[in-house]
Amino acid sequence: MRKEMILGLALALGSTGAFASFSSQDANGDGQISKDEFYGAVSDKGKFTDWDLDSDGLIESGEFSKLDYDWDFDTWDADDDGFLDSDEFYDGYYGSYDANEDGHWDEGEWDDAGENGLFDL
Repeated sequence: MRKEMILGLALALGSTGAFASFSSQDANGDGQISKDEFYGAVSDKGKFTDWDLDSDGLIESGEFSKLDYDWDFDTWDADDDGFLDSDEFYDGYYGSYDANEDGHWDEGEWDDAGENGLFDL
């Protein structure tokens, strides 16, 4: 069921053109996607709320494990409270594809996040 949901969300986002190209998300034209540009592109797309299964505004370890990705919940849980708020979720996701850890996505990292991640970028 979860995989069908992911596929449906990816198709829906892909068909809206919300993530049409790297350059369309690079608001300042510097050749990189900053966290702010990333948040602006995805924060209203519902990804966090899709995984917040009990709608309490937090993602617990059990909810996170249903993502079926090789990500470490404890690494994403920056404040070690046992929950991910939306900032921790998006920071963790962003950091997972910031391969050179410079705080920005280049076009290759953008492509990796789209091909391997939750978003149809």
